Amino acid sequence: MTTKHKRAKSWITILVRFLLGAGFLFNGINMFIMFMPLPNPEQGALATQFLTILGEAGYFYPILGTVKILTALALFSNRYLAFMLVAMFPITLNGILFHFRMDPSTAIVALFIGLLQVYLMYTYREQYTTIFQSKPSALKQD
Repeated sequence: MTTKHKRAKSWITILVRFLLGAGFLFNGINMFIMFMPLPNPEQGALATQFLTILGEAGYFYPILGTVKILTALALFSNRYLAFMLVAMFPITLNGILFHFRMDPSTAIVALFIGLLQVYLMYTYREQYTTIFQSKPSALKQD
């Protein structure tokens, strides 16, 4: 890979990190302040019912908001990024499935967020090698 290609890839990765981080930060803060209403009445009855029940549980949105904000901070600082991307992946996957099933009008945005996250996970794939070992290296026997 040429130096020019590496530099371009680096800028793309930085741009993706900040785009994804801004989205997670915005959405995470919304879980606490609710400047964009959840649920949105335009989403339909099933989505509204689902989101209302999650809100009534009392714990779901604060935990979700905290994880999204921590992920955004990891994306901005490039620290603990691989861990936070793994922690955030089931949340992102659930968001994609939610939007495709219950709110198709915004499914493309959810899919775009998911693709950005998968791109970053692929970019940082070397940091995941120990996760996929059958035995942790400290416990491996010769």
